[in-house]
Amino acid sequence: MRRFSSAFEEEKDSGKVLDSKLMKRLFTYLAPYKVYFIISFFILIIIAFFAISIPYITKYAIDEYINPSLKILSVENNPELKEHFTKRYKKFVVSQQDSKVLIHSYNIDKLLPKHYQMLLTNGCISKDIYAAYPINNKNTPIAESNPAYLKPFGKYYIIPQKNLSELSIDDTKILRSRDISGLKTLAIIFFVFLVLRFIFSYVQIYLTQYGAMHSMYDLRMKLFKHLQKLPMSFFDKNPIGRLVTRVTNDVNALSEMLGEGLITLVQDIFMMLAILIVMFIINWKLAFITFVVLPFVIFFMLKFKVDIRKVYRLVRIRLAKINTSLSENISGIQTIQLFHQEKKKQNEFESVTQDYFEAERKQLRIFAVFRPLIDVMVHLAIALIIWYGGGSILQDKMSLGVLVVFISYVHRFFDPLYDLSQKYNVMQSAMAALERIFKLMDEKEEHYSTLPQYPKRLQGEIEFKNVWMAYKNEDWILKDINLKITKGEKVALVGSTGGGKTTLVKLVSSFYPFQKGNILIDGKSIKNYNLEELRYNIGVVHQDVFIFSGKIRDNISLFRQDISEEQIIQAAKYANADRFISKLPKGYDADAKERGSVLSAGQRQLLAFARVLVGDPSVFVLDEATSNIDTETEMLIQDALHKIMENRTSVIIAHRLSTIQNVDRIVVIHKGRIAEEGSHQELIKHRGIYYKLYELQYKGMER
Repeated sequence: MRRFSSAFEEEKDSGKVLDSKLMKRLFTYLAPYKVYFIISFFILIIIAFFAISIPYITKYAIDEYINPSLKILSVENNPELKEHFTKRYKKFVVSQQDSKVLIHSYNIDKLLPKHYQMLLTNGCISKDIYAAYPINNKNTPIAESNPAYLKPFGKYYIIPQKNLSELSIDDTKILRSRDISGLKTLAIIFFVFLVLRFIFSYVQIYLTQYGAMHSMYDLRMKLFKHLQKLPMSFFDKNPIGRLVTRVTNDVNALSEMLGEGLITLVQDIFMMLAILIVMFIINWKLAFITFVVLPFVIFFMLKFKVDIRKVYRLVRIRLAKINTSLSENISGIQTIQLFHQEKKKQNEFESVTQDYFEAERKQLRIFAVFRPLIDVMVHLAIALIIWYGGGSILQDKMSLGVLVVFISYVHRFFDPLYDLSQKYNVMQSAMAALERIFKLMDEKEEHYSTLPQYPKRLQGEIEFKNVWMAYKNEDWILKDINLKITKGEKVALVGSTGGGKTTLVKLVSSFYPFQKGNILIDGKSIKNYNLEELRYNIGVVHQDVFIFSGKIRDNISLFRQDISEEQIIQAAKYANADRFISKLPKGYDADAKERGSVLSAGQRQLLAFARVLVGDPSVFVLDEATSNIDTETEMLIQDALHKIMENRTSVIIAHRLSTIQNVDRIVVIHKGRIAEEGSHQELIKHRGIYYKLYELQYKGMER
């Protein structure tokens, strides 16, 4: 089993779904768009109102119009109760006649226990359930033709529900015209509420996502800007793929949390609390019975939280291994095919894929238990509602509408728990991403200041004074370097690989810090220069030239607005790059593709020379840029080099000694120190390290 890099070590489990410190830092990016989130929150309250009202409309329709259940209470022989029904219980009274009152059966349960017991003991509660209809011109003829069933009671005619079927269809329609009209009105209200809920939900989702996207846009841009200002030593230690993941996947994880996780979590919590309150207001006894299962649900949720956290972390790690294995194998496909390693690599990929499959199966097992378990709890709560509520209906203590609305509310209350697993994963993934993002943001930047509109052009005199440099601890790469390069001088750096040549020129551009000594440009320490101004004056061409995808002209100007079209073409001609550019179908508008894949190595080098020339730097650095080039292209490059180095301080790093014989001075770097320096002829006569390198190269050429 192959070992993977330590990139996976950062998949740590903080154990927190929401980390207060991280969230506080995140809110600084949300603050500019807080208006959207505040409006969204208030819209959530409106949505919650509609969500609660819609089932309540159903209850009202059942109790008031579909299945009205009224009871007659006799308080004739009970002065205390009679007084209470004129004061305390007045809101429950539908109609009153003498010492009898007509109230909805579901309101009987709201009387004080002692009053209810008085009525029950004295047999003052009617056994029949009644429906009531207003006394008016339409209903009076029906009452007169059905005196056995319809009797006046205050402002209403009342009829036992069991006798409603005895009336003719026409009489029933007339008698229940109020009910039919009320149901139509409720149906319209129901539809309007649905439409309004849709509109407010749309606005709420739009505002939330709008604020989240803008916040993440700002974060992504700040993260990218921060990355551009980090020192080169940081990029030496961190894989590019991991940094790309920070700006893409991790920011996307935060966006998902804000848009789908955090806001919906707030909405769900708010909705659950609202439903809980309403259920207790409607019938507190039934609410208590309903939530008998809640402690068990909480226990299962906590257990699920612990189990899913472990397995989800395992899934993330093993998925990362699949991505790494896949990326490595695709990048190295040529080597794999050349050495016939297809079968071995397939077996390796099968192994990591099998590990991922096992982790996914563990996650599936947890989901397979948790979701049905919550479903069982919901239906158990409904069973308790039906058991207690049904019994109360039979005892005339509760209406059918209350039972129906409770069943609806229970579903709405437990619905968010079904999505708990997904939301928990989103929140945990986002917290891990947030931690990694802010860890990256905490990396110390290089010091930049505003670049002047017209940067000062330096003279180009460079001096190293007792410079010591190490990438790590005291593992010195450069040791006590003393070197002065005068304005316009052409100096070549030679030596064996790893001697410190490239490090030396990187220090001039201040890409790495040095621990001892000082480096002066035009007599001023590079530590006191504006970094942008310093690098503006130094043109560097590397052996491996980086070409951006996009137009050829943009690769020469690098999108600098102060460079004109004429300057681009002039620099290309001067660097001999115009010869191949003019032959391209679209010329300077041709697409160079990613990393200049449509260009040869020599063409990329010529583009790099044009890129340097168009900026007109005072110092030119060439880092082994003439290696592995064909003879014809090398002639063009040598001609371009001759032009570029004219009147510029030039530092050339080369292994091919034939290309640097005409420089002003050659400096031999050996094991981090300056071993020799002088002209080509002087060093040959000296018969030191340079002579051995020269002899070794030419002997190789003779063979």
